[in-house]
Amino acid sequence: MRAPVLGLPVVGLVVLMAAGCGGAVPPRDGEVLPVKIGAIISQTGVYAMLGDDMESAMRLYLDDHGGRLGGRPAELLVADDAGTAEQGRKEARRLIDAEGVDVLTGLIASPVAVAVVEEAAGRTPVVVANAGSDDLDGPNVFRVSYTNRDHGHAAGRYAAEHYGRRGVVLMAPDYSAGVETLDGFTEGYGAEPLKRILTPHDRVADLRLYFEQIPPEAKLLYAFYAGGEAIAFTRAFKELGYDTRIDLLACMNLTDEDVLRAVGPDAEGITSVGMYSPALENTENTAFAAKWRERTGRNPSAVAVQSWDAMRLIDAALSRGGDLDRALGEVGELDGPRGRFRLDATHNPVQNWYVRQYQNGVNRVIATIPP
Repeated sequence: MRAPVLGLPVVGLVVLMAAGCGGAVPPRDGEVLPVKIGAIISQTGVYAMLGDDMESAMRLYLDDHGGRLGGRPAELLVADDAGTAEQGRKEARRLIDAEGVDVLTGLIASPVAVAVVEEAAGRTPVVVANAGSDDLDGPNVFRVSYTNRDHGHAAGRYAAEHYGRRGVVLMAPDYSAGVETLDGFTEGYGAEPLKRILTPHDRVADLRLYFEQIPPEAKLLYAFYAGGEAIAFTRAFKELGYDTRIDLLACMNLTDEDVLRAVGPDAEGITSVGMYSPALENTENTAFAAKWRERTGRNPSAVAVQSWDAMRLIDAALSRGGDLDRALGEVGELDGPRGRFRLDATHNPVQNWYVRQYQNGVNRVIATIPP
């Protein structure tokens, strides 16, 4: 063994010995460790097409910001929840315990998000980029999308004003997002529907049997579907001729850009209520949509915007420094492609809603619903 170098400080000697033995050298003064972002995304299953947009938007944000968040190098670790709560919980546990992520994000389906939030409670902050479950809450939970109740409530307010408070039928898959969205619609509408029709969730059903349950006196159908189920609904609505029998008001997901790529002209003329449109005219949206089109060759979806804003929220919180839970709660208002929005005391977004009509390949904004 060599004799110690005379005059070398003890700390310096330890660092040199560690380096010589292949050990990790501690960061120098002024250096920062990379921040690890754990993104739990549906890469397989009924919401896989949404997962593609979610991951693409998160990586686009990182690329646009030099691979850094809050001034720190950032690493995006993506895990597939396969659209199931059990797999989502398993991946959350792995990302927290084995990967040591600083924050979890992503989360398309509500049941998955609820399981992940339970797993992360008291350990890791969660930034929900899509799931709308009304039960998602907690001091470490922050959402940049919407609650299912608020989504439906905005559509119900619009329906009452523009179609009247009678003759409405509600239709959705039988799971939390569908049921909660219809509950919100009923509250905003201010009257009970003629009928509420729930279809099996997460499997292709013969929707003809369910459309036939619409009473003949019905004037308006409000529908909530997303992902592959939205494609099936939109095609059946057109093929079975219901587009000539009843007015349709859709949730945002039913005519989001991911669905429109699959159904094309079958969606022409459908009116929907959502928190974003690629046709919104503001500086942030112009810049974001241009970057997105350059990367993907298509219009951005609401899921893409929500995922971009999830990264924006994390970026802003990390810039504040200190405890990340506290910093996420102190960000306050954010500008984004959807316009300015803020998180309320329960960490849910307060935002405008937009009435969109699909015309010649674009969800054009025809009205704004204030929060």
